[in-house]
Amino acid sequence: MIKDRTDIPALDKRVPGVPAIEPVLFPKLDALYARRSSRLEELAFELVKEAVQNEASSAPADEVNAGYFGFLATLVAAQGRILAHSPLSLADAAPVRALLRGGSTSPDIPSQEMLENTQYWQKAFAALVADAGDHLPAETQESLQALAAEQPGVLAAQAYALLSGQYDQVNAGAAVFLWAALSVFWAQAIALLAQDDATLHQRRSEGGACPCCGAPPSGSLVLTGDREGLRYLQCSLCETRWHKVRATCSVCDETGHIDYWSFEDTNAPIQAETCGDCKSYVKLFRLDRDPALEILADDLATVVLDAALEEQGFIRAALNPFSFPA
Repeated sequence: MIKDRTDIPALDKRVPGVPAIEPVLFPKLDALYARRSSRLEELAFELVKEAVQNEASSAPADEVNAGYFGFLATLVAAQGRILAHSPLSLADAAPVRALLRGGSTSPDIPSQEMLENTQYWQKAFAALVADAGDHLPAETQESLQALAAEQPGVLAAQAYALLSGQYDQVNAGAAVFLWAALSVFWAQAIALLAQDDATLHQRRSEGGACPCCGAPPSGSLVLTGDREGLRYLQCSLCETRWHKVRATCSVCDETGHIDYWSFEDTNAPIQAETCGDCKSYVKLFRLDRDPALEILADDLATVVLDAALEEQGFIRAALNPFSFPA
């Protein structure tokens, strides 16, 4: 059962007294991919049930969404297989170490040259295409296979555009695969470097971006268990989680005009936290109310909440790599 698994490391209780709040948490990646894949499969099954129960006019959309959730479950499972069978070495993480610059400063943005010279994520892209690509239409498969066979510079140019937010410059069919490959590389690199460098555990976010890689968050979590009630933002690229005081805007740090929105009551497990000062919002996933929630899967399952907030004039400050902005 998903509720019995966690990818959040246990709290170190060897030091007596009230434990300090950790600035960052690094996930157990094998458990993270397993939880995410299982949650996507669960949501796909729920969509299939809805398609059967709904009227004929809405059933096709449910079936299409169920198919996409099922594909994503396969893609995430493929990430887990790369982690298990082709783990990153500390030497392979050197390009990411160079971007960190030490201390608590914001990481440098990767250059196209760095991406071109880093083979691990490129091999991961080819492996993901071979593993999960057969769940896609033949035309899309051929396009992905052709991109995987291109010179490293071509693939790196697409990855650089993706990481720099130039989404209209990226092959739409390749974007999810590219990010999945980059993510399985970055997540392992940061986790390895954190074992080797204690300063990574003290990094602080600037402007709402991940303190370890500079990518935007996917959303925020309110934790349960030993860290009951603490709020952490989760990185869309390296999966790092960083602490943010609750009722504080993740973008501008203001606290005076924070509101919470949902289609349910005030105890809803998924809410949107909006800031009236900068007009941004992120979704808040309350694991203390529903431990089964998974940030990417359940974010994708609640896009109607995004639409409602955007109608109110709020701008999403989070990125879901399963659904890049148009």
